[in-house]
Amino acid sequence: MTLDSTTLFTREYQLQTMMGPNCLRILDELLARADLPPGARVLDLGCGMGLTSMALAKGYGCTVTAADLWIPAEDNARRFAEADLADRVTAVHCEARALPFEPESFDAVVSIDAWHYFAADSAYLSTHLLPMLRPGGCLVVAIPGLRRPFERIPDDLRPYWVDGMNFCTLSWWRELWLQCTGLTVRHAFDMQCHGQAWAEWLESDNEHAKTDVVMMDMEGGRYFATHGLIGEKLAW
Repeated sequence: MTLDSTTLFTREYQLQTMMGPNCLRILDELLARADLPPGARVLDLGCGMGLTSMALAKGYGCTVTAADLWIPAEDNARRFAEADLADRVTAVHCEARALPFEPESFDAVVSIDAWHYFAADSAYLSTHLLPMLRPGGCLVVAIPGLRRPFERIPDDLRPYWVDGMNFCTLSWWRELWLQCTGLTVRHAFDMQCHGQAWAEWLESDNEHAKTDVVMMDMEGGRYFATHGLIGEKLAW
């Protein structure tokens, strides 16, 4: 499905609720390559303030569980109710390595700009996530990362670099997914919307966006990328 989710919400609302590079643009580019079934049960993992969760329900017709560790579930639930989506989107507060869901609860798992925080080891998929996904279900992920590997952190990037943030290359993430025997990797690509998604985030009044303006001006398109990965769960 081809959709422009930015038309579902006012520009002001997007700027108030995005927590990084415009997640709506990233969501649409990902889902152009992933076929969600009608009425799909979707786990939006690391949903932030729920902007992608609302787009999945409102634009893509999904039933969504919006899970996040940092944003209180009651705050997201209020946003969903104000958008008349309380019957389509359920807010959950949980940790990605302690998901409180029954096996095969979801047709798809979507995670945008959060995966690197909790999934940078070979056991995460098989141990924590794939059991929640039905056989044949899809995993749709966007991860901030690097255009190429570093032998050492460039001097001009070092003031902004946070050790342990798992900023890796696309090939690094693809190889990690290939280690999971329960998953077929369907697509692994650097996203075309990377520049635009970042530019729109930098227009936000969010304090983190203001800090990122200086970093991205320095970076000048040399180092960063947004990786897209789409996988399909195999039958056990």
